[in-house]
Amino acid sequence: MIEKSVIEELVAQYMIDNQLELVEVKVNKANNIKVFFDAPGRSVNIDDCVKLSRFIESGLDRDKEDFSLMVSSSGKEKNINE
Repeated sequence: MIEKSVIEELVAQYMIDNQLELVEVKVNKANNIKVFFDAPGRSVNIDDCVKLSRFIESGLDRDKEDFSLMVSSSGKEKNINE
């Protein structure tokens, strides 16, 4: 099983470099990985999700351990008046 901490460590510098915020990582026994993140000050767009997904996939070895990956906005609603 891929450990949650492995994913968190993998994306830590990526988050800083891309001004993103990791909200939550979930990994179950079947290696279904879910990564939720936010983009402070703006909305998360599909390009953010695609780039992060590709980055994570490039850091994991499917030949060693198969997995499924879902990358998504945390779903936090932004208050327009903030």
